[in-house]
Amino acid sequence: MRGTLGSGLAALLCAALALAGCTGAGGGQLGKPRAAQKQPNVIVIMADDLGYADISAYGIRRISTPNIDRIGNEGVKFTDGYSTAPVCSPSRAGTQTGRYQQRFGFEFNNGPASRDAQEGLGLDVNEITLGSGLKSNGYRTGLIGKWHLGAQAQFYPTNRGYDEFVGLLSGATSYIDIRRPEVVNFVNPRREGEGGNAARRNQYTQIVEGPERKVVDNHQEYLTEYFGRRGVEFVTRNAASDQPYFLYLAFTAPHDPLTVTRKYYDRFPHIKDEQNRIYAAMVSALDDAVGEVLKAVDASGEGENTIVYFISDNGCAAYYPGMCACEPLRGGKLTHYEGGVRIPMMMRWPARLKGGQVYRNVVSTLDIFPTVIAAAGGSLPTDRVYDGVDLAPYLTGQKTGVPHDALMWRRRPLASIRQGDWKLWKSLDGKYTLLFNLKSDLNETTNLADKHPEKVRQLEKAFDQWSRDMQDPRWPSRPATTYNVCGTPFTVPI
Repeated sequence: MRGTLGSGLAALLCAALALAGCTGAGGGQLGKPRAAQKQPNVIVIMADDLGYADISAYGIRRISTPNIDRIGNEGVKFTDGYSTAPVCSPSRAGTQTGRYQQRFGFEFNNGPASRDAQEGLGLDVNEITLGSGLKSNGYRTGLIGKWHLGAQAQFYPTNRGYDEFVGLLSGATSYIDIRRPEVVNFVNPRREGEGGNAARRNQYTQIVEGPERKVVDNHQEYLTEYFGRRGVEFVTRNAASDQPYFLYLAFTAPHDPLTVTRKYYDRFPHIKDEQNRIYAAMVSALDDAVGEVLKAVDASGEGENTIVYFISDNGCAAYYPGMCACEPLRGGKLTHYEGGVRIPMMMRWPARLKGGQVYRNVVSTLDIFPTVIAAAGGSLPTDRVYDGVDLAPYLTGQKTGVPHDALMWRRRPLASIRQGDWKLWKSLDGKYTLLFNLKSDLNETTNLADKHPEKVRQLEKAFDQWSRDMQDPRWPSRPATTYNVCGTPFTVPI
């Protein structure tokens, strides 16, 4: 029998089965689990800039994504799942650690890629990642895809808990040589920075593998397919081992540059706008790749006891005019509207979770860390604060109530808080204060700040209390950008 389940989940199962003599998990440092039952494999699949309305799981029929939807249909679909930031690298820092990234100063993107590499901007070396947390519990760990948490040696994935790594260290890269005849590419003059020229890669945006950073020559293969293929290989190889595995599969799709092959482009002849057709095709390619990974999990014979998460790092890149839906959520990446931070989020674990669940309470990508550590039988370190919550007891009915009283976001000068149905979003420089009731106004169209000053003060007080425990940013934002958010221009930090 491979591995153990251990103290955290053992306590949950004891309660579920009403077994006499069971005891719960104790505190202390992250340690190896006690012998009990088989540890689950863990796969966290992260999309890049995929909006809430960009998959079909939530009833929006813009783009069909049957494979992604399957994760929620066979597990739990979270309607109110949030990332910790509406932009790439800070949200990834929160997901990797289970802690608000402001606790260690990771408030802004660490890009562009040259700044990251030259100035040494990355995830604090004292932070415990998902990779290192599960590795200490006996897992073989792998990262395939986008890291974006530091390019220098001290931040490199194989020095941060990952046994295996192949992918990019920067925020974006080209998908394929666009000179190939099967490639369709859209050029946006405003977005020629982070990803570089779509026709080539450079020293900062190349694909590398292993601790020696071997450059991977895969520019003749569509990158989404490549990462999916490597994910299948990782699952197949490690499922044959007696050791449990953890795979963090971080696709770059559908982040720009907007590039796709005709295999996917030809699926959407009804979309006349070229930009939107390519985007839909990129999402469809992502869905196919997720499907191949799920097939590999099922073929391994370990599908029942494999936890599979699907999430996005933030909302859709709405600075592409007309590309992102304004319904049911307004706004997108970089903004604190729901469309910037509420993300597609679902989880499948057939051995423990009943399929077909729709969970409507507020949850966060912060919750992934404590949930999988508990499932592995480990315990959280007691030398730091964790902001995430083990969701398993809530999903099995062993706990009632809500996992989070409130969630907070800060990217100066922007700040926001959601507590219950209320959402406060304000500019800390005093330019505006926005208050919405999400139960009656999910699209955030009616500002209630003047009608409910007491609610504004209550939420401001809660946010200020939270802020006192956070650090100042360790590096500045890049220059702010302004774009039209569903009819309203907003200036936002990057």
